[in-house]
Amino acid sequence: MEVNSSIPVLKPNNWSTWKRDMQVILMHYGCWQFILKTEPVDSDVGSTCKEKYDFQLRKDRTFTLIYTNINPELKSLISDTTDGAVAWKILKDHFEPMTRARVIQLLDEFFGTKYQPVEDVGIFLCRVNTEAARLQEAGYKVDDLYLGFQMIRYLPQEFQSTDLQMEKREIYCRKDRSGTNT
Repeated sequence: MEVNSSIPVLKPNNWSTWKRDMQVILMHYGCWQFILKTEPVDSDVGSTCKEKYDFQLRKDRTFTLIYTNINPELKSLISDTTDGAVAWKILKDHFEPMTRARVIQLLDEFFGTKYQPVEDVGIFLCRVNTEAARLQEAGYKVDDLYLGFQMIRYLPQEFQSTDLQMEKREIYCRKDRSGTNT
C-alpha cells in the first residue's frame, strides 16, 4: 500500500489537519508507537544487529518525518531534540496549550458547530464528535446532554420527527434507570 507522504507543511494555522495527516504517515511507517511511547525504549538485549538497526531507523524516521513536514519558521521549536516523541510533544504543547483560555476557545468552537444545508448528517455528527474529542484532549469532558443538544439543535425541520423520537427514547431511558413507570 502506497501512502502519499506529501502533506502540506505545518504552519501556524493548520495544526488540526496536519496533526491527523502526520499521524497517518507515522502509522504507515511503523513510527506512531514512538509518539505513543508504546515502543520499548531500546530494542531487546537478544535482538540481532539488523533488528537493532531497524529499530533505530524507525525511531530516527519518526523525527525526520515530523521535521521535514513543518514550516521553516517553526523548526526552531524542535531544534533542540532529535527524538520524534519529544518533538511531537513540543509541537502539541505549542499549538494545543492546556489553559483555561484554550478550553473556552474549544467550547466556543464546539457550540458554534452548525449543520450546513448541503452537508450529510453523518458528516455533521462527526464534526460535533471531533470538537467534543478536542475538548476531552484539553482536559474537559463534554456532558452527554450537551453533546446531544449540539447534535440536534441546528438540524433542519425534516429531522424534527427524529428529534422527538430521541426525546421519547431518553424519557423511557430515564424511567428505566429510576425504576418508575410514570
